Amino acid sequence: MLRAAIVEKSKEHREYIRAGLMGANLDIQVSEFTNEYDYLENLNEDASSFDILILNTTIRHEGDGLKLAANIRARNRKVMICFITDSQRYYAEAFSVFATGYLLYPFDVSELHNCITFFWQKPNMERRASLMLKEAGGSYRRVYCRNILYVESANRKVILHMEDGESMESYAKLDELEQQLPGKLFFRCHQSYIISMYFVEKMDASKFVVQSHEIPISRKYQRAAREVYYDYMFEKM
Repeated sequence: MLRAAIVEKSKEHREYIRAGLMGANLDIQVSEFTNEYDYLENLNEDASSFDILILNTTIRHEGDGLKLAANIRARNRKVMICFITDSQRYYAEAFSVFATGYLLYPFDVSELHNCITFFWQKPNMERRASLMLKEAGGSYRRVYCRNILYVESANRKVILHMEDGESMESYAKLDELEQQLPGKLFFRCHQSYIISMYFVEKMDASKFVVQSHEIPISRKYQRAAREVYYDYMFEKM
């Protein structure tokens, strides 16, 4: 069962969103909150009490919805965040918290359904992707792409840095590995680095931040990096 939270001051809006969620043909449980404080009181330590967070960009004070979303995203990468609001003002800022959707009132419930379907089906496709690589020690090993933070080329080897802190070395070439990795999930940002967009916490002109690791973006890839970053977060919705 999916657990969804609606954080919205307007009762009318909450009821409309709830009706849209209940009509999404999903096994879903919906909780409603009129402010961020009540919502935060219902979270566990890692903010994983809910799978879906739907909120206004402004709940009680200007922009406080963005601040709440940033708070949650810092503790939980896997929650789906969707803004439903009256204003386009914060559209750009929504990228920084990896929002799946930014809908404007009045919205069609099909737009909300599309956001949920996109968010929950895409990881399932990515989860199946894997590689069979020969380790530097000589044995072969299957590596699931969903577990790779980034890939580094150094000393004629590639090093796969994994989500659990483990690393794997192989004599494969980075160019060859790039062709095997799922193109929409991984991005070559430097002559020596490929990163997983799923684990990107932040991007600026010269680097990605992936679980506190700073991965450089070379000048050659900077424009493409911005496009890939935005496309992955919103899939050109």
